[in-house]
Amino acid sequence: MSSIIPLFSSAVMVCSTKYALSSGEEDYIRNVEYCDNSGNLKSISDRILEQPELASLQDFVLKQINSYTENLLKLDNSIDLYITQSWLNKAGKDQYHPLHNHPNSVLSGVLFLSGGGKLPPIRFHRFNPLFPLELNFSELNDFNATCRWFEPVYGQLILFPSSLLHDVVPNKTDSTRITLSFNTFVRGEIGNASALTSLTI
Repeated sequence: MSSIIPLFSSAVMVCSTKYALSSGEEDYIRNVEYCDNSGNLKSISDRILEQPELASLQDFVLKQINSYTENLLKLDNSIDLYITQSWLNKAGKDQYHPLHNHPNSVLSGVLFLSGGGKLPPIRFHRFNPLFPLELNFSELNDFNATCRWFEPVYGQLILFPSSLLHDVVPNKTDSTRITLSFNTFVRGEIGNASALTSLTI
């Protein structure tokens, strides 16, 4: 039987463990101050996970990042990822997130702090088409699709390569879509001394 190899695929991890905010965390997030962003609102703080009130949430996120790097990427133990920036997003009625990726980051994530109803999903987009043709398919799958989306599920964390293009269409509900986003970077020894690519970060 022929084998299908998902060659050089983009690994998006939908974490099986969901995070339930405590009442204290909910109170803290409810009182966070926001400012205008492209199509939506973002928290003024871009180090939100460093706040003592969200220490347990930060621990959860770091645990999932470690699971991605150790079990999926199989990074050498001389390397780890740390969170650089972290912030909250709010999208009220008709607000959205334009198509973008996350420069200067290795792995990014989004944690849904609202869900259910008809809140708009996060959509990931293929940067390079499978073929340089506009083909019609009888069924879409992970090999031929140019877009894949994930509905907001409260407490669910999604990790993805920061270079992956994504967006959120306008929110047509009366509910507010709230998410936590974050970026990461490498810390440790990368490259190879004999190849003259060694670097300590």
